[in-house]
Amino acid sequence: MSSPQDALNHINHIVVLMLENRSFDNVFGFHPDGRFDGLSASAHGNPVDPTQPSGATVAASATAPGAISFDPGHEFDDVHQQLYGVLPGPSSGPLPPSPLTLDGFVASAERAAAAAKLPGQGAVVMAAYDPTHLPVLSALAGLGAVFNYWYAPLPGPTWPNRFFVHAATSGGLTQSPDDLQMTGGFAFAAGTIYERLTAANQRWRIYHDGLPQAAGITSLRWSYLDPFTTTFRDMEHFENDLRAQDLASYTFIEPRYDTGTNFVGGNSMHPCNDVAAGEALIKRVYEALFDPQVSPSGADTMLIITCDEHGGFYDHVPPPAAVAPGDGGTHANPHGFAFDRYGVRVPALVISAYTASGTVIGTDPADPSTRFDHTSILATLAARFALSPLTKRDAAAVDLSCCLTLDAPRSDLPPRLPDPITPAVA
Repeated sequence: MSSPQDALNHINHIVVLMLENRSFDNVFGFHPDGRFDGLSASAHGNPVDPTQPSGATVAASATAPGAISFDPGHEFDDVHQQLYGVLPGPSSGPLPPSPLTLDGFVASAERAAAAAKLPGQGAVVMAAYDPTHLPVLSALAGLGAVFNYWYAPLPGPTWPNRFFVHAATSGGLTQSPDDLQMTGGFAFAAGTIYERLTAANQRWRIYHDGLPQAAGITSLRWSYLDPFTTTFRDMEHFENDLRAQDLASYTFIEPRYDTGTNFVGGNSMHPCNDVAAGEALIKRVYEALFDPQVSPSGADTMLIITCDEHGGFYDHVPPPAAVAPGDGGTHANPHGFAFDRYGVRVPALVISAYTASGTVIGTDPADPSTRFDHTSILATLAARFALSPLTKRDAAAVDLSCCLTLDAPRSDLPPRLPDPITPAVA
């Protein structure tokens, strides 16, 4: 049997679709595969008020709606409350090493619901999806590899977590940037994975539907603004580029966020847009890559699907310690977070011709060899294309060759997936 690295050497195209704001338990917590580290309604719940442990609790349930009308909190302070049961003080310093009680999810969400004038709706963060309501993701979970222990890179919101997939660091940022910070852009001491790929003569491309978050990185912004760019492409070109055999070595796909209308019209799987729209985007990307009539590159393509962070939704696995990037970032970090702990678990899948159906990676959350975060994508690129690491985080990350267990490419990946249920839940 060939080694995983041998199989990785047959992968010429790595494609990442990064969606928004879902925890592992929210998506896969009630999946029937007993190998998933998921939920039990009798074992997992959250107090309505963490300061009253003998008071009312909300049990985990498979009753998640297709969309909700408010955005559960997921800034650094919110995640601190979710993990430790209390909000941090104004100068609380780094996160304490213990105890992670995980009993503040409902209380945190209720603060957000009340601020949106929807009091009493915070319990929705304990609701996970019935797998039948996510037919696309459920089908993919049976076709490829599901990672039990893939974590957001830090306990915070979208922007800093997405920076980790581009630069193996957030440059010290722990919270959502303000307008001035976004206008000024972000730079990182070691640059980004895109400079590494360019130096290695490997092509890369970012597809987007609307304004891409990656354009907030200074070195990428100029490429995005270049009218003759081929590195940033509107998603409308995706299928035609594949037909023209124009698939880069590394492709990163950003969904439509639709921030202008509070995410309602997006397809990012943000909780304010119907999850069915996100499923439709996943289906579109998969079918374009693995339908031979669209793409001739399916046999040497690895598709990675994940979410940037958990979006305030409950997950029952405590985030473990992490390797700090060590890059001396200077962006806003009001609590002095040391970047030495992961954020909450997020769903992650790999589909490839070298990945066996029904693969589940990880049986023990204490096993560091099956612990992943977004920098595992960078470690995989480094292993495949002989790139040097950007920070200590991606240097220590476990790459994704572990899910490439087949000696020869399989030919049974279906060209079509089930249609999403629209709306996902009535």
